[in-house]
Amino acid sequence: MKIYIDILMLTNAVTAMILVRCTARLSRERLRLRRELMAGLVGAAASLLVLVRTEGVFPSVIVLAAKIAAAMLMTFIAFRPDSIRGLLRRTALYLICELGFGGACLALVGITGRKVLCIRSCTVYFDVTIPQLAVCCGAVYGIIALADRIQRHRRETVGRFKAVFRLGSFVREFTAYSDTGNTLRDSFTGAPVMIFRSDELYERFELDRPEKLFFNGFRPVPYETISGSGLISVTPHADITINADGTRRRAECCAGIVPSNGGREYAVFAPAVLDE
Repeated sequence: MKIYIDILMLTNAVTAMILVRCTARLSRERLRLRRELMAGLVGAAASLLVLVRTEGVFPSVIVLAAKIAAAMLMTFIAFRPDSIRGLLRRTALYLICELGFGGACLALVGITGRKVLCIRSCTVYFDVTIPQLAVCCGAVYGIIALADRIQRHRRETVGRFKAVFRLGSFVREFTAYSDTGNTLRDSFTGAPVMIFRSDELYERFELDRPEKLFFNGFRPVPYETISGSGLISVTPHADITINADGTRRRAECCAGIVPSNGGREYAVFAPAVLDE
């Protein structure tokens, strides 16, 4: 079997970039081009593992572990998660996309009558052309994009939720709404922000007093809506759970508090919060 290193690295770099973008679609995160390119470079380097001779179980396990480590490195570079749990979740999504890509290649091999070149270190190598690889990548991304659109539509039509806000000994339940227009993220951690419009919270944590803001674990973050712009007090220390589909789920997000000015108190979150 003849392997051309330049073609091998180029195709794996492009494939890795597409799979990282698929992962971003599943996790509903914005992916910067610079980080996507860097992840592609890691994918290109990882493709050289095919040249390692793996005769025996132990070498095969080592190479397999190296491939999983490369997937973790790619997801870390692409998304910069702020926790081990977030890294493992995004790595799992990447590997799911990779399995989907492998399944698409296997289906193509069956349809076109081509063949499997070899199976090495739990990795299958297919005899497919570059255009066929592009078709497989496009099919995987298209399926993920369609599933994401269907899930977004379902989330947006669910309507009301119940959100429980906990900070220290204080606990308060709010009616919450899923809104794709809430794209606010904490400028320090990059986490999405659930916005609580509540005079009670605003007054309890004395957010109208700048000298108390940092003491109570909050920081000002700029935000903009159709009704105007300003600063919102955001804290990563609140524990928030959402009652969705009859089950309570912990929301991996920060809490932002603005006064309701005597009006109805409620919370607004992006649908992606339920998937964090």
